[in-house]
Amino acid sequence: MNKLMEKKPILHAILWILIYVVMVNIGDMLSELTEFPYLTGLLLLALSVFMALYLKESGRVSLYGIKKITKQDARKTLFYIPMILLAFIQLFAGIVPALSITKVAIACLLMIGTGFVEELIFRGFLFYGIYGKSGVNKAIIISGITFGIGHIVNLLRGYTSLEQLEQIVIAIMLGIVLALLVAITKNIIPGILFHIVFNITGTISNAEGNISTYLMLAILVISLFYAIYLYRFVQKSNEY
Repeated sequence: MNKLMEKKPILHAILWILIYVVMVNIGDMLSELTEFPYLTGLLLLALSVFMALYLKESGRVSLYGIKKITKQDARKTLFYIPMILLAFIQLFAGIVPALSITKVAIACLLMIGTGFVEELIFRGFLFYGIYGKSGVNKAIIISGITFGIGHIVNLLRGYTSLEQLEQIVIAIMLGIVLALLVAITKNIIPGILFHIVFNITGTISNAEGNISTYLMLAILVISLFYAIYLYRFVQKSNEY
């Protein structure tokens, strides 16, 4: 795997995407069979630990954007501030009634694994793999679209075709925004934190029916305009 990471980074990223998809599908099937709803999250949490150790052993931790935020880079990290709105806008519909502290705590714990795994694969392995071969523009677009298509795994979770389409479109748009932010900051840690919070608020949100559609449209519109702004910033930068 280390040789693949070095010599064929894009193929390396694709392999990890396949591993992720297989893990999610296995987790979902076992969750249904055992009637234990947290199994997929636990598998992804275990996978996140394995991937962290794997990356550390490879000696390429900082290469894929996992590094401390220095004072010099702090200003660029401010570009993540609008993402706070996207993370918490889902709570405008309220919180699921009778949601216990235990369930919230479990959701928070399990989403750590999901956020880390998805950001490392799509904004780490895939983004930087394409970036090194084809430049920043292709890295942004391809990693964003691939992230959205990766959400096709939700077909096995009982989503309707419309809900599935909404999930994919939102994921593509957020994937592009997050890729733009990585291009600017050279760091995936803020994206991991956003991803975790976004998933948690989505899990505990009481958004249903029309309210859910309105919130998704709001997220889509905000993401679109912010992506345009960030893209212009990237194009004006002398770093690319």
